[in-house]
Amino acid sequence: MPYLYFILSIICFISCQTSKKSSGIKTEAAVQEVNTTKDELLELDVPDTIGKLAKVVFDSSKYEFGTVYEGDRVQREIFFTNKGPGDLVIELITACECTQLDWSRLPIKKDQRSRISIEYNSKGKNGPQIVDVDIIANTEPIVTGTKFFINVKKKE
Repeated sequence: MPYLYFILSIICFISCQTSKKSSGIKTEAAVQEVNTTKDELLELDVPDTIGKLAKVVFDSSKYEFGTVYEGDRVQREIFFTNKGPGDLVIELITACECTQLDWSRLPIKKDQRSRISIEYNSKGKNGPQIVDVDIIANTEPIVTGTKFFINVKKKE
């Protein structure tokens, strides 16, 4: 019986050594892939946010989307500019559950203009609707918003 424990210990030791060697090879390859020159690092588009906040300025404090019939989907775009000294990094843009939003996930440089694509679903709505669109980002305050207004008429 003691021989069995001895043999199992040797097998475990050998397999651990093989595992370490193979993981070392993978680590070396990963390090080689990460190694870049100083010039290559300078070319990377790293957001300029250290100690700098961005500032979102919408083209308008409110947007009029007009009148639609209940059940229609409305697509619009609204625009904003980063007027802060740092790059704008958007964490999230929110609106009501009837609204789908799309925006750039890349940092927005100082004085660069960007857009938010909005798709509004008027299903189950009736009358004037006011929808808040809020950007959560590296700004002060952390949330910047605007509104859009849309009037939904019932289909006859």
